[in-house]
Amino acid sequence: MKRAVSLLTAVGALALVGGSARASTNRVILDRFHGPFAEAAWEKTTATSSREADTLISQEQDGTTHLNIHEYTTYLDSSGNVTGSVDISGSLTGAEMAFDTLRLTTAAASGSVPVTRCSFDAVGNPTGCTDGTLSVSEAWAGKGELFQGSFNEDHFVVPGDFVFIDRLNGKFRLATATASIAGDFFDVSDLVFADFGVSNQLTAMMCSHGC
Repeated sequence: MKRAVSLLTAVGALALVGGSARASTNRVILDRFHGPFAEAAWEKTTATSSREADTLISQEQDGTTHLNIHEYTTYLDSSGNVTGSVDISGSLTGAEMAFDTLRLTTAAASGSVPVTRCSFDAVGNPTGCTDGTLSVSEAWAGKGELFQGSFNEDHFVVPGDFVFIDRLNGKFRLATATASIAGDFFDVSDLVFADFGVSNQLTAMMCSHGC
């Protein structure tokens, strides 16, 4: 379960979109989150493509829900050479969502997610972006024991110039997860990792010369 804590920490304030409070000046940026979350990543490979998808869902104390997705697909020719790629990312506030916050046995989310789709050529040069929506449905099932604990992380970059502080505590559990993204199904055999929990997190960035 150490991995679940570090994954959430790495995502930090960016991934937990819509932290329940946010205050910023030219010196300090604070993000707070308290509530349930679930995250997962999948990878699917065929003879002509390699697709990676990851997601994070969360629910704030006031009941506001967030569903974030990212999908990256690399296309290959018959010799395995890259012919192009597509990057899709989006976030939905107000997704349909359900959590078992007591025992972390199940979680689920669904909705029509606004996304931006950007394509790239064989050498990674962008060829264009379009906006649209994707129908997303996801489900988690807990496995193993509940873990309760805390995690603290501090980074000092050029002392006095930049400080990053992360404080996290709560309960967490590993999981299996499946997803349907625009009709493309990711099952347990495609799963890279999945976990969920109920966390109380504070992240702070302090920049003496502005952030």
